[in-house]
Parts: sequence; structure tokens; C-alpha cells
Amino acid sequence: MKRVLLSAYACSPYKGSEYCVGWSWAVGLASKGFEVWCITNTEDHEDCEKEKQELKLDNLHFIPIKFPFVADKYWLNNSKKVIYAHYFLWKKKASNVAVSLHEKYNFDIAHHVSYGSFQQGSSLYKLDDCKIIFGPVGGGQMSLPIFKPYFGSSWGTEIIRKYMSEFLMKYNTSLNETLKKADVILTVNEETKTLLKTSKYYKEGHDFSVSDSALPKQFEGNQFNAKEPTEEFRILWVGRLIPRRGLELSLKALSFLPEYVNFKLIIVGDGEQGGKVQGWIKKYKLDPSKIQHLGWIPYSQVHEEYENADVMLFCPLRDTAGLQATEAMGFGLPIITMNISGMRTIVTEDCGIKITPTTTDGTAEDIANAIEHMYSNPDFRKKASEQAYKRAMANTWENKIDAVTAQFY
Repeated sequence: MKRVLLSAYACSPYKGSEYCVGWSWAVGLASKGFEVWCITNTEDHEDCEKEKQELKLDNLHFIPIKFPFVADKYWLNNSKKVIYAHYFLWKKKASNVAVSLHEKYNFDIAHHVSYGSFQQGSSLYKLDDCKIIFGPVGGGQMSLPIFKPYFGSSWGTEIIRKYMSEFLMKYNTSLNETLKKADVILTVNEETKTLLKTSKYYKEGHDFSVSDSALPKQFEGNQFNAKEPTEEFRILWVGRLIPRRGLELSLKALSFLPEYVNFKLIIVGDGEQGGKVQGWIKKYKLDPSKIQHLGWIPYSQVHEEYENADVMLFCPLRDTAGLQATEAMGFGLPIITMNISGMRTIVTEDCGIKITPTTTDGTAEDIANAIEHMYSNPDFRKKASEQAYKRAMANTWENKIDAVTAQFY
């Protein structure tokens, strides 16, 4: 069986987002029989080893890249900007570790999966005589100017991000060397594919579209339960409360709903904008009794909210993909979302309603119209619920890894 070197900076069996991506690839490849060496950071190494033993995957080897105590203790913090400095240093050291491992084990394939940032490149570009796969990666998506009001003072950061992307495209050695060496580049959305094609190192026929969102393992046993219409229409919003996730836009949209729509919005998550929720409720003259902010809750309770909701409202202003939407679909929730970035492909027309951004107010009104349509058309909602469940059940990590390995390994 082939030997695989996996680059997964974030990797944890107990966390979501990038951590889930790294872990799912590591376990998924090992479960298919590949001999896998996974280079990662130290943050969740003990959890990875513990769960690996439980799964009896002796062909999976975790290689944590360690730094002096200060760097790993204070910089390895995903909630702060210093994480990018840690990742930069990690990539440099990981490149050398990868070369040493390759000299020892002679890998057939070197595959980068996390972080899934296109502009950052990979730590695997120094390897010779093995197939290099870069991705799935995103990062080409940029915030539209019409969304500026929802970013507030952080809009400047969005502008800096745009210029930084242009700088990295030209001058980031890690990225440019990765694009030169990679045999396969997997992009998660059209924006990133378009950005890739602007590089002078773009090689036609080597890039393919693959979403980095799939149904987590613990959801795969879900059974479809048709939701009967109730008096109260429960709308679920899940995510970190940061500007690009667009909670303010969703609350503004609710202000355009006609009075006969008897809704309740349940907000799961917290973050830097958590303290602004009550102010937004007042700003848009919403009934506070119709908004419930739960903050961070245990994963088991999130499952309950998925089961009890009628629809998921997930309208990020900029996002690579949307694991929340995939999870919600696994519980049969129709999705109301934006027709941009990863959500463009994760949610199909028969799974919900996708809104193409127009103007600042126009987009909010279109979201309101989508909510009203879901509320007023239970038959449409029921069909969208069934299709959402079917699509999520087909979009498992096992199926995704089967497809990628069959085509590229």
C-alpha cells in the first residue's frame, strides 16, 4: 500500500472547522489502508494519539512539530492573530521535517490539507520524487463592498487582506514553489480557482474543484425525520460572531419580515461581536422575545437545536465553505444562504434558497423574502428538507476521500 505524508497543521478528533478537516483526512486515509504519516502541531497531539489507539489504526503516525515553550504556549492560539506567526514558523520547520521523513520512508504521495489557505502555500514543496497534492484550499473569496456597513471598523482589515493576497501571490516563496511543484491543486470555490489562474505558475489541467466541507463522522448515522409544521417557525443560526459571518445582515433581514411570520431566531455561538447582539436587536426594532442567543453550548446541545429547528439561516459575507450548513442538512434542515463562495456548491437549488447579493438593503430584503417563502410554503420546505438530508448523507468524509484517492492517488 502507498505511503502518504499528510500536512495537517490543525488536527483534532474533538473540534470542528480546520481541526475536523485535518483529522478526517488522517483517519480517512489510514482507514483505507494507506500508511500515513501526519505532520501537525502540538496542540491536540494527545487527543489524536488517544483516539488513534481507540480506532486501532497502527498505520497512522502523528508527527507533532514542536517549538520552544513560549512559542507553543502563547502563539498556538487559534482565537488570536498570533496564530499566523506560529503557522509561518511551523511551515518552515515542517518543510525540513518533511524532507527528513521522505528520505527515510520514500513517500508515494505528499498531501497538504490544513491550513486550507491557498495564499499561504504548503510546507511540502521541497519534496522530490513523489506526487504532491495541494488542497482542498480556499482563500480567493473577498468581501463585496456592499457589505462594508456590516464590518464596521474591521472593514480596514478586509482591505488589508485583499492587498496582502495580491502581495503573497507575487512574492510568497512557499506559494509559488508549491504551485510549481504540485501535481494536483484542489480548490474549494470558484473564487479561489479564478485566483489560481492569475498565477504565472498556473498549469492548465492540474486544478480540480473539491469542497472541504463534509458531514462529520458522528452525524453519519442520522435518520431523516420529517418536521411537522408548528405554530412557531424556528430559524437557526450557528457560528462564530465575527464580522464576516454576517449575523447583523441576518438580523436586519428579519426587520423586513411581515408581521404574520411567527418566527423565533436561535443564535448558537459567540465571539468578538457577541456583545453587539442586543444593540442590533434594538437598531432593527426587533422583538427581543423572538431572538434567543445561546452563546457557546456543548456539541450535544447543538445537535438538539438542529433537530428542533425548521430552517437554517447562514449568510456569511465571506467564507471558504460552511461546515455548519452541511451539519444542518444532515438533520434535514433546508438552508437559506448566499450564492457565493463555497455555499454556491454546498447548497443546491433543491436544498434551500440561495440569494445573489445585489445592494446593501436589497440583499437583506431578499433574505427576508426567502424566509417568508419558507414559512408560507410547508410543501416546498418539506421537499427541500428531504433533498438537504440526502445531499448531506452523500457528502460524507468517507465518500469524499474515496473520490479523491480514486482519481488522484
